[in-house]
Parts: sequence; C-alpha cells; structure tokens
Amino acid sequence: MKKKIITLLIIVLPVVLSLSLVSCKKAFDIQPKSVIPANQMYRNVFDADGAVVGIYGKFLGVMDRYVILNELRSDLADITPNSDQYLKQLSTHTVTADNPYADPRPFYEVIQNCNDALANFKVMLANHTLTVDQFNQRYSDIGALRSWLYLQLGIQYGTIPYVTEPIKNINDLNDQTKYPRLNLTQLVNTLVSFMETLPYMMPYPSGSTLLTTVDTYSTAKMFIDKNCLLGDLYLWQGNWVKAATAYMQVVSIGGIPYNTNPASEQTYEYYKLGYTGNINGGSWANIFGQPYGERYSNYEIMWDLPYDKNFSPKNPFIDLFSTSGSYLIRPSDLVMKNWNTQFRNDNAPQEGTGTPTDIRGLGRSYTMVGNQPQINKYFLYTYNPSAPFETAGKVILYRGATLFLRYAEAATHTGRDRLAMAFVNNGVSATFNPQGLDGGKVDVTNVEQSVDPVTGALEVAPFYFDARMGSAPYYRSLWYRNVGVRARVGDRPVVIDSTRSFDLSVTPRVVVNRANLINDVEDLIIAESGLETAFEGNRWGDLLRIALRRQATDPNYLANKIGAKFDAAHSPDAGNVKARLADPSNWFLPFKLK
Repeated sequence: MKKKIITLLIIVLPVVLSLSLVSCKKAFDIQPKSVIPANQMYRNVFDADGAVVGIYGKFLGVMDRYVILNELRSDLADITPNSDQYLKQLSTHTVTADNPYADPRPFYEVIQNCNDALANFKVMLANHTLTVDQFNQRYSDIGALRSWLYLQLGIQYGTIPYVTEPIKNINDLNDQTKYPRLNLTQLVNTLVSFMETLPYMMPYPSGSTLLTTVDTYSTAKMFIDKNCLLGDLYLWQGNWVKAATAYMQVVSIGGIPYNTNPASEQTYEYYKLGYTGNINGGSWANIFGQPYGERYSNYEIMWDLPYDKNFSPKNPFIDLFSTSGSYLIRPSDLVMKNWNTQFRNDNAPQEGTGTPTDIRGLGRSYTMVGNQPQINKYFLYTYNPSAPFETAGKVILYRGATLFLRYAEAATHTGRDRLAMAFVNNGVSATFNPQGLDGGKVDVTNVEQSVDPVTGALEVAPFYFDARMGSAPYYRSLWYRNVGVRARVGDRPVVIDSTRSFDLSVTPRVVVNRANLINDVEDLIIAESGLETAFEGNRWGDLLRIALRRQATDPNYLANKIGAKFDAAHSPDAGNVKARLADPSNWFLPFKLK
C-alpha cells in the first residue's frame, strides 16, 4: 500500500481523491460534492493517506505564485525587460483587478480540497475506519496546511472569506453576503484559535504509513511543521512568549536521538543552526544545491517539497528566474548591494573592516550571466542549460535560519535582546561568556548558558539554552554547536548603536529607551532575514508584519523599505511607489476570483 500512496505523490494528483478524474479548473466549474461518503472513496487509512499526499501535490502547484507575490512585491526581487505589465504591477504596487497573478483562486482550490478531506476524515473517525491516532495526525496536518494557506491569503489580500466547510461553487466566495470576510487581525486570531485545538502537533511518528521513501524521495520533510506555523501566528498576534514556546517545541526534536547513542548527530544538529561542516562557511550553498533529502542539508531543512522531471508540476523557477528560461524576475539592485556591503569575519580589528562580501550573495543566492543577474537558489548546482529537461529541484518552505530569526524577533520583544543577537550573530556559547557580560565581570557560574536579562539567573523555558562544553571532564550540552546565522557563514557580527538605548555612564549598562532597543534589534533581524532567506517567499510577510506593528510610530516603514528598491535602481517609479504605500489601504491586493 505504501507504493500506491507514493505513486499518487509522484504523479501529483491535481485534487484529492474525490476529484481525481477531472482537471482542477473543471472540477470547480462542475460544483463538486461537498462530502464523499466514506464507504465509497474514504474506506481506510490508505485512502486517507492518498487524500493527504494528493493535497500536497496540489499545494506544490501554488509555490510559484507564493514566491512571486512575496518576493516581487517586496524589496529583494525586481522585474526584467522580459516581464509583462502584470509583473510590473506587482513590483510597483499598481495591481489591477484583472492581474492574473492576483487571482486568489489557486489558493482557494487547495483550501477546498483541504475542507473536503477534513470533512471526510471526521466521517471516517465516526465510522471507525480511522483510529483516533490516525485521525488526529491526518486531520491536524491538513488543518495546519489550510491555516498556512489562509495566512498567505491574509498577508496578500488583507480581508478574505474564511471557509472551513466544502462549498458547492467556489465562485460564491465573491459574494460577501454568503461568505463574510475577515480582516488580517481577525483572520490571525481565528487561525490561532483553530491551531490551538489541533490534537497532534508533532511530525508524523515512526511507523506511520505516510513515512516512506520511493525513488530516493523521503516523505519525512514534505509535511508542514505545525509548531513553526503556530509560532509565526503568535508573532503576528504579538504574543511573544507563546511564539517562543512553539519554536522551542520545534527545536526540541533535535534533543531526541534517533538511536541509542546519546551523542547522535540528530541530538546536536537538527534545527540547531550548528556548525556542521557541510553547511558552515563556504558550504552554506549546500542547503539549496544538495539533492532533495540529502543528509546534512536536512539538519537545516524543516519543510520542503521536490520537483522531478518525471512528474508534474514541473519546476517553475527555472523558467521564472533563469536566463535560459523566460527570465522574468531577477535580484534587485538593493539586495545585491546589501550582500556586497557585508564584511567577512577574517580577524579584522573592528566593525566595518575586513573583507567586504557575503558568501550568501554572488555565486549562491544569485549569479551573473553576462551582465544579467539571475536568482540562483532554486537550481543551484542542479540545472545545466545544456540539459534543459533535467529539472530536478526543491522548494524550501521553512528551515533553521527562518526559525531562529523569528525566535529572535520574539525574544527581543520580551527584553531578551542579548539572546536575539546571539541567534543573529555568533550563537549562545560565544554570547553568554565572561567577556560578553556587562562591565567585564568574570563570574563563570552561568557561563555559556542564556541568562535572565534582569536578574542574571539562568533563564527558563522557552528562553533557556545550554551551550556549555568542556574537556575535563568531557561534556557537551545540547546547544554547544549553535553558532548563529552570521557566524556560520563567516560574517562579522552586527551591532546596534548603544547610545540610542543605554545609559553608558553606569556599569552595568542600563536600558533607558526600551522602544529604541526593540526597534534597533528588530531592524537587524529583518535585515539579516533579507540576506539569509532572500527569494524564499518570506519577505513581504516579514516587512508587512513589522509595518503593521509600527503603524503608530513609523507609518512610512513599509513605504521606505519598498521604496529603497527603486532608489537603488535609480528608478523613476520610486516617488510614486512610496506615495502609494504611505496609505495602508494600498498594502493589499484586490480580492477577486477570476
């Protein structure tokens, strides 16, 4: 039966089993049944598994739209001379209702599949064709995937219909009298309430029929990480401790050895932003360039999906980004400048000195083909224009760096700016040491462990990280390999202007302007996210989240961030873009199903 399940994945069902005989577009045109009787199509756990993998196959088909909307609307990606008017509209925030990229239908088609499956899982549970554990795991997975899709819709459109039951005609979503709409705040609160009720939040357990490997593709990382999503939703709410708690649940996986050896690799590497040689330094590109499921890059990757020349959908990013394809979207001048103005941590004596460059930029995240910069992350080392049909690749939806940059965001809002900067710069061990303590103290009682910023006592969950190591006796804690986002690629640490936030006339330093401190650390986190995760589909959401948070104190935050892209390119559109984005009503796309 496992072979049957994976066959469904490899051919990528256009819809779940209830719609498998017709195309996606036709399926919604003919008004599919809302719930298929369990005794016809949902007979056992393998049919339920087929529904799950079929939905993920459909979900893979919206990845190009996900990346286009989140990257081109932000500051790190730009159009090329080959781009049409609709892509330019996205970049300049002048989107018209007929723009095909702004059509929310593809997302709702997957949501409709989710609703259909969730309804049928309930029928199966009632009929005892799924056990309670089987139901909890599959219902939670698809429920979380639907929530992820809704969050993306809220980020792009602002106000959307939220539907949790199968509907007869997807076009009815245009009718607000039938389907009232939620604004982004209401939507996030609703999603949090739903996610908090899910009965199973961890990855599929060992022995699950959904965990297998066929044709080298392991299914283990294909499924959404529910705690990552919940943590992100809490960030949107501004619920910092709950966000950190959810992220701690994710990284706790690394503390569960996959064998009886307490010093196993999983214990020290999984989701810890460690210094594994295959990721650190010049090999950072292996995250993207290694084949799907490769051992060491999987320490970093939490959620990704494969592309293969033998099944649909084909890898859309080669055509979008490659100069050998249509070459429709390229790196912005701004992001290339940002990488080029970083400094290597090559024993230079002070900040702002050393070798200027960032290994995550030229040659990794992007490359130059003649004088044309092309986004490189989606086919790094895997695509050769002389073999145009070899289109294997992967799309990474969540990884270690994403997690820790968002963990840092939660930490700094609770007054833990030192821990936040540890995640950004050089890790817990290097940050919480005698030389790093205020006033040059030499007390090593709590060395290499995160401490409370007020009392100096050891932290508690979800902010306690033990990075101790020693030789006599030999000791290695769970976090001793954590090195931070910048240190693992060999970049110098970044620092804030202490005069904006601290009274430097006293020892230890005292925070006198907490708002400045939070904003300054948050700015460094967002800047680092741009350097680390550019083109991965995160950027618009990251900028929008901060812009909404700062509306009262910095109403032009988003306008200035996006406008900088046009300033760097010396574009005549700069002024108009800034003016449009000064009005929050222009932050969102028009909602109209095509």
